[in-house]
Amino acid sequence: IPLNDNLSAAVIDMYAKCGSMSSALEVFRQMKDKASDVSPWNAMICGSAMHGHAELALRIFADLQGRKIKLNPITFIGVLSACCHAGLVEVGDQHFKSMKSVYNLEPTVKHYGCMVDLLGRAGRLKEAEELIRRMPMKADVVIWGTLLAACRTHGDMEVGERAAENLARLEPSHGPSRVLLSNIYADAGRWGDAFLVRKAMQ
Repeated sequence: IPLNDNLSAAVIDMYAKCGSMSSALEVFRQMKDKASDVSPWNAMICGSAMHGHAELALRIFADLQGRKIKLNPITFIGVLSACCHAGLVEVGDQHFKSMKSVYNLEPTVKHYGCMVDLLGRAGRLKEAEELIRRMPMKADVVIWGTLLAACRTHGDMEVGERAAENLARLEPSHGPSRVLLSNIYADAGRWGDAFLVRKAMQ
């Protein structure tokens, strides 16, 4: 059975999800010059990003940009995830902005989520919060949860409280967010507040 674009993308994705990146790369190298669709490229970029091979993902993306293949939103999920794993905030920001300005692609809530994660991991929590406020769509539980988790990592109680409030409004019974907020208070030595959050959960 000859490999077409969609089938090769499925095979690359299968190998990547099984952790066999060398096999995924082998299939990709056989197909990349024959492919007319972006799907095999997306599979390789996303697979590389998933396993923390950010440099490989971005190298493949740079190669893709020089070809006459139309990029799609999935391409940028992979690229932004790669930047996130490697902590490349400025590079990620450039690619995020290029979606609209260069490729005429509207970022979705998932792309914004990647950017919040990227800024959050870098400790740039106020920027991440500001990005959420500027989003053209309503932030979901995942986005506020990502920000809250980053606040716990970096010990930012001020932004963490606001993230937790927004999460509570979206999903009042969201247990993990309350645990995170309670832990932020405990880390700051605010045991009374931590106890109140735990009590509210019960």
